[in-house]
Amino acid sequence: MRIESVRAVLAGYRKIDPDMERSFALVRVETDDGTVGWGESSTNWGHSYPTVFRAAVDDVCARHLEGRDPLAIRDRVADLRVALDGYLGWEGLSSQTIGAIEIALWDILGKTLNAPVHRLLGGSAYPIPLYGTGTTMFEESAVWHAHYFDQCMDLGFKGVKVRLGRTIDGDAEAVATVREHVGPDILMGVDSYWFHDPDSAIELCRRIAGYGIHFFEEPVPQYQIEGLERLQRNSPIRVAVGERVYSPRMYAELARRDAARVFEPDASLTGGILSCLEIVDIAARSSIEVIPHVGGPTVVGLAANLHWATAARVRLCEYDIDPHQPMITDIGHNPGLALTDLGGGHITAPTGPGLGVDVDEEKLAAHPYREGDTYAELFPEHESGRTAAGAGPSEGSEG
Repeated sequence: MRIESVRAVLAGYRKIDPDMERSFALVRVETDDGTVGWGESSTNWGHSYPTVFRAAVDDVCARHLEGRDPLAIRDRVADLRVALDGYLGWEGLSSQTIGAIEIALWDILGKTLNAPVHRLLGGSAYPIPLYGTGTTMFEESAVWHAHYFDQCMDLGFKGVKVRLGRTIDGDAEAVATVREHVGPDILMGVDSYWFHDPDSAIELCRRIAGYGIHFFEEPVPQYQIEGLERLQRNSPIRVAVGERVYSPRMYAELARRDAARVFEPDASLTGGILSCLEIVDIAARSSIEVIPHVGGPTVVGLAANLHWATAARVRLCEYDIDPHQPMITDIGHNPGLALTDLGGGHITAPTGPGLGVDVDEEKLAAHPYREGDTYAELFPEHESGRTAAGAGPSEGSEG
């Protein structure tokens, strides 16, 4: 068996709240016997841009893969690191591109051996408890955020994650209101998407610690490692990182510095499934909890993360509870993965061969990628590292 073609496939749709374009970057790998594997790069909130991913896949990666053995996954990843890492570095676009292709190769391996990916990794499918996320509208009222979680509570989700990013007083009000609404027994995390600097994050943590917060995700930018370290040392709440951490090497440094106590790897961000399992091992050595980051991908990215999470026996997983998710519901027949299928508040990795998901290429083409209105353009104060204290990344306290 040999790889015959490798190409990027871009997709998107218009999100309702907020009114913005969501973009998705998939990779399609086909072998000489007609087997097709799918992978995904996490571009759907502007983590990178799909056209840049397409250039990396079509112009660089394809020629390093075509004609080679798709089942030798580690060898192909090594080929890609030679092609990309030495020139683009091992963070960001490079790791996202390698991760997408690696996922597609696992899909091919599973289809070839007629086994689901989690079984190839030594795992056995089980119902994974979920927490609901998706409140991107940080500017909405505290009451709006509380009621946003009604559907997932009705479905039996174990927890929720509240979007922060106002002022310290506004964030504290949102946390208090959501906690009152969901009750004392629901796990609750918070996510400020870089909005704070270490000082304001420490102040906020002390304000909201009494509400039983399971973790504080992305309080400050991930590149401010000294700031994260100081925050974790002075915070009564565990710091969580992962959405912008792109490699096992960076997770290892965060563990060494005790800069975070919850890791959130994502196969579409951190170089693929094998990298996620390496991160699980890094976390285990420091008693760090692992909660997969699954921030609204297509069925491809969702399934990829469920497979490694199953092999790692995680106890909690993220799920985007936005009711409008055509990349889950409309691009193929994939029972058990849509929000309305998740009664009991659990999700189970697909048990079909490979990733176990159906991608109908005609249906996927009905959701084309369109430029413009990305998250970074709509909320520049978050993407630029502006903080609740008013400082940018070069001005913020590093401690």
